[in-house]
Amino acid sequence: MGYKTISLSEEAYAILKKAKRENESFSQVVIRLAQRRTLSDFIGCISEESVSKLTYALADFRQERSKVWSKSMEELVKDQ
Repeated sequence: MGYKTISLSEEAYAILKKAKRENESFSQVVIRLAQRRTLSDFIGCISEESVSKLTYALADFRQERSKVWSKSMEELVKDQ
């Protein structure tokens, strides 16, 4: 396995060092942080209660947005 030398700003190094887990090399930190995530990586991150609250909040938001949209469209049609 080959190695490359890279330069980091003090700020970047501090962030990388803070992200480093016990017994993890800096190379492992970079690989872990740079990997793309899929939705399945986040399964279980939010409790069922939170999912339920978010679902209801989203439904409320959509309902309010629909009312505003309908009102705007009525005003637009009325003005023509």
